[in-house]
Amino acid sequence: MSDVIMKVKNLRKVFGDFVANDGISFEVEAGKIYALAGENGAGKSTLMKMLYGVYPIDGGELYLDGEKMEKYSPSVAREKGIGMVFQDFRLVPAFTALENIFLSTDNTGWMFHKNELRKRMKELSDRYSLHVNPDEVVWRLDLGQRQHIEILKVLMNDNTRILIFDEPTSVLSPNEIDAFLKLLTVFRDKGFAILLITHKIHEIVQVADVVHILRKGRLVYTFDDKETFSEKEIVAKMIGDEADGADSDLANVQAQFTGKEDVLGDGIDDKPLLMAKAITIKDDYGRPIIYNADFHVSAGMILGVAGISGNGQRELTEMLYGIRPLSAGKLALDGEDISACDTARRLELGMRILSEDPIRDNLVPEYTVLEHMAISGFPYKKKGPMIDWEELDERVSDCEEIRDLNVPDMPRQAEKLSGGNIQRMVFARAVIAHPKVFIASYPSRGLDIATVSAVHETLERLKAEGAAVIFISEDLNELFTMSDRLIVLSENSIFGPYKPREFDAQMIGEVMLKGVKE
Repeated sequence: MSDVIMKVKNLRKVFGDFVANDGISFEVEAGKIYALAGENGAGKSTLMKMLYGVYPIDGGELYLDGEKMEKYSPSVAREKGIGMVFQDFRLVPAFTALENIFLSTDNTGWMFHKNELRKRMKELSDRYSLHVNPDEVVWRLDLGQRQHIEILKVLMNDNTRILIFDEPTSVLSPNEIDAFLKLLTVFRDKGFAILLITHKIHEIVQVADVVHILRKGRLVYTFDDKETFSEKEIVAKMIGDEADGADSDLANVQAQFTGKEDVLGDGIDDKPLLMAKAITIKDDYGRPIIYNADFHVSAGMILGVAGISGNGQRELTEMLYGIRPLSAGKLALDGEDISACDTARRLELGMRILSEDPIRDNLVPEYTVLEHMAISGFPYKKKGPMIDWEELDERVSDCEEIRDLNVPDMPRQAEKLSGGNIQRMVFARAVIAHPKVFIASYPSRGLDIATVSAVHETLERLKAEGAAVIFISEDLNELFTMSDRLIVLSENSIFGPYKPREFDAQMIGEVMLKGVKE
């Protein structure tokens, strides 16, 4: 008889009107590695956070050892033997490794338990080759060692039977990845059940016993026999194929966009407005996240940027806008080398941006919508020593982009707007400047269908005016709809450009997940 530890039945999670998980059911047995695969936004991390008690369950049932969980929280999860290593480490940088482990335990009295914790930490470190100096402060440790601490924190609980890992290899070097995957098999052989989220398909094929495929919050397919899945089959189920029915993403993309006419004029690819040559960009930890890569975008072109989340999208946009240094290579705008130029100069040259997090990057909470338009450089008249706000209000409100995007009323304060209204405001603020180069990161995120259509029409209008548009999205459907050319961020490189009429979503999906040799 199988040793079922956990059983989930029709689990559901919603955030407002957005359904993140819907009707998910599966079982977890001891001594198996379960991989969860799916595109960005498929609901993998949300599901794992429900299983760990971070998010309350909005529907369905969760059973542990046959007992239905009613009041469920992370403390209950730990008591029942579930541990989770988050993608973003939960460590105090100024504390030592041992002090961080102490914070994760239920012990009281640091001096009383210090030697006991040190002994237990050494025992677990030796058993699983998770070596880290217990007296070293965390900020001095590399990412691999920090991950060791997170794993040790989970293992310090003697009840732990299920280990959840969310993108554990995204911070590791190749050598560290190999060691980590071997560690997973050791855990499995010791009887642990492993739940693993990773976008790296070769890792799934290497270690997983069962693969669950999530798409748009639903569990759409399960490979329950290691002999039945390969990288190609996993990718096909993630992206969607004809076998999944008429509603599948891939079927829709192929039906609507494959064979899309290339409307760009002859030679446009040879006349770049913005050109990046042999660029290297480093992440927040000083590691190259994009290495020795080239790309370009011409006037009157929409260049789509595809890639699994975390493959350098944020770092690329920050470098283009001048808020992250270019570590190597050259960036030129309309023939001018702007590699070392600050953001102010790039604004002067006609560059504008919608960042991936407008609330964090593009907002002054206490300012009104109209004040945001003024600080973006929209021309205004003076009334004495002050801005003529009434006249500015009339001219801004009369802008086609403001009307089409249904931007909130000008007197409203930004901090009182919803996320969707903030997205509308920031997007409109950028495009009314009629930029020469516009970097749009996830411009449709959080918007209703009608506004998404208006966003797309606005981008097409900018293109028609001769702007070069860099369009970043996690939705392949949207990228195939909008892009004249596609590049893909994968494996610390930039692949492409690809013409949408010559490729389909599955081909691009394979590049996103595995990279290609060109």
